[in-house]
Amino acid sequence: MNTMKRSRRLGATVGGAIAATLVSAAVLAAHDFWLVPNALTFAPGASVEVLGQSGSRFPTSGGPTQPAQVAEARIVGKSSDVKITDLSVSGKSLMLRSKPGGAGQYVVAVSLTARNARATPARLQRYIALEGAPELAARYEQEGKYPKADSVTQTSAKFAKTIVEVGSNGARAFDKVLGQALELVPLDDPAHTHAGGSVRVRLLFHGKPIPNVHLRAGWGSPDAVNSEPPTGAPAKPDQIVVTGADGVARIDITEPGLWNVRTLYAAAMQGMPEHWEVYFSTMVFSVSGGMGGP
Repeated sequence: MNTMKRSRRLGATVGGAIAATLVSAAVLAAHDFWLVPNALTFAPGASVEVLGQSGSRFPTSGGPTQPAQVAEARIVGKSSDVKITDLSVSGKSLMLRSKPGGAGQYVVAVSLTARNARATPARLQRYIALEGAPELAARYEQEGKYPKADSVTQTSAKFAKTIVEVGSNGARAFDKVLGQALELVPLDDPAHTHAGGSVRVRLLFHGKPIPNVHLRAGWGSPDAVNSEPPTGAPAKPDQIVVTGADGVARIDITEPGLWNVRTLYAAAMQGMPEHWEVYFSTMVFSVSGGMGGP
């Protein structure tokens, strides 16, 4: 009897240690794809340049995403939606160039090509945890949502957005829903937000708000965009918020500069419990100096 109790305690301890390891490792192993404007504001008539940054240290890039990996690239204004075809590699970054038709606010969006792989339910759970959603992985385990089959088909894809300003006082486009399979949509205009304020974002999965999902928000210096990823120096801790019943979470803006919001969400396809979608979504915006309200 005592042996059985010790065994159960040991199992609980080991399980807790594994969960803690996954949460810790997720911070270190998550590999994101961000779109970062190459300037805070672009002059009317000039080409908009946006960098595709791949890595774990925002806003730097550890290596380039190749143009062939891009399934779709668009620049969307208040009343325009144009495909971006000028894609190249610049150093360690993917470079996107486009010349909007006029002044205004635009959303640049990229969808990377989806990849299919076979995995066991245990490997699926570990992948979700290590790539940025340890809380979701643990919740699915507790709820018994992972399939009982020996293997599952895992479809993974990354979706990224950023907001750029061309000229000043143009038509706003920040809250346009672009139809990405996993999409972060700001409900407040970041251009009108200052340090001390906040930005609300809604998470959509196939167009529907998703509650109880952890979002991570981080800050970056515009001066670091083209720098080498720092070594040795610890990164600033992320701000972690959870979406409500309406899929909305509030990001507190503590300082001016570049901000990213990112998340991973996974679910079985409707009517296909052995085929899982694992999607990544990031959004980048810039915040000017000064102090704002709540």
